[in-house]
Amino acid sequence: MITKTVETIKFKFAHQRELIFQTMISFICRVLAAVAAFFASLVIGRQLGAEGAGLYFLAFSVVSFLSAFARLGLENTIVRFVGAAFPDNDWLAIKSIFYKSAFLVLLCSTPIALCLYYFSDYLANEVFDKKEVSTVLKMMAPGIVGLALLTIISMALQGVRRVIPSVIILTILVNLLLMGGLLLFPIESSQVTALIYSMSTFITVIVGLYLLLSKVGHGSDAGQAGQVVGWADIFKSCMPLWIVVIMQQTIQWSGQFIAGAYVDAEHIAQLAVAQRTALLVSFILTAVNIVVSPRFAAMYKRSEMQALEKLSVTSTKMMIGFSLPIVGIMIIFPEYVMSLFGDGFSGGAHLLQILAVGQFVNVMTGSVSFLLMMSGHEKELRNTTLISGPVALGLCFLLIPLYGATGAAIATAIAIASQNLIAVWWVRRRLGFNTLAIWR
Repeated sequence: MITKTVETIKFKFAHQRELIFQTMISFICRVLAAVAAFFASLVIGRQLGAEGAGLYFLAFSVVSFLSAFARLGLENTIVRFVGAAFPDNDWLAIKSIFYKSAFLVLLCSTPIALCLYYFSDYLANEVFDKKEVSTVLKMMAPGIVGLALLTIISMALQGVRRVIPSVIILTILVNLLLMGGLLLFPIESSQVTALIYSMSTFITVIVGLYLLLSKVGHGSDAGQAGQVVGWADIFKSCMPLWIVVIMQQTIQWSGQFIAGAYVDAEHIAQLAVAQRTALLVSFILTAVNIVVSPRFAAMYKRSEMQALEKLSVTSTKMMIGFSLPIVGIMIIFPEYVMSLFGDGFSGGAHLLQILAVGQFVNVMTGSVSFLLMMSGHEKELRNTTLISGPVALGLCFLLIPLYGATGAAIATAIAIASQNLIAVWWVRRRLGFNTLAIWR
């Protein structure tokens, strides 16, 4: 009996040690990713100026939204199925879900990119009332395909627990290539910057495919035992998640979209930079999610509910501890942080404070979205975002005409907080525990 107890303790210790080690690796990678994104914004802001950067970031928000739409929610479906199949070495399931997902994403993203290219003049003149953004949209349109594919590849790498390559493909490499192009060739045009971004996404796709296929090919040498993931299973999972992604992108980008029709390019740049900087608060959330989400899927599949609860609460404590210093800096020294991006950006200091608070609520609630997705409760998460998404739109249309970029920041922060708090309620109802109960 004593021997069995000792062995159990050793197993739990080894499991926790592995989790902490993987989380630290993911954390370091996310720090590098956050630094790369921060410096990319810094270089863009300094070389293009507030107005040029505003046009670039406006086009980038359009491309990011359309790329998320083109992914059909498959990025989260891949993490769920690959994460569940990987512990059992089910390489047949892993390959089938990836190839089918990549095909669907390519099939959907290509016509969307073509539509953006041909309708860029209409968007620039009729929607944003900024004719200068038309060419920027055209140059960045191919990036819809590249960004959609590299996200799918990154999520597949996450599912097979290749944390470092996953983060590199998702955020680091694109920003490094973009910065390299801007620094090597002094560019003062938002159009050329947009073209460099598009090229960077396709280079990243090539690198990502090499990293993923080398892993899948090596794993498949062990045998082909397993089960093919069918189209019906894929669509059953991804369709609710597609709505989730659309609503989440609505929350993230609607402020910039709607502000684009009401405020000038300089204030759009301030809002965009403040939003990208505020995301640093929750980068630890992303870092932890990369590690825990495949484990959530595997634990739920094996009905290990106590382990699932412990892992979620422990990860929430870690995230709050790491993010507190970052949000503190943004709230206490916002003008200094914003001034780093160049002249004309320090006026958005209050925007950074508002958005940082919203992101901190996101961190405090823990990995609630991934808990619901990885446990097969996609519809509950969909219903959550069907509330928070329209809330974001409604507040944007109400507040932006009155308060400009400040209204956009308030609307975004409220929508982010409401989405995560509702998801906490769903986790409590469906899985039986509260991620906010960090005193446990």
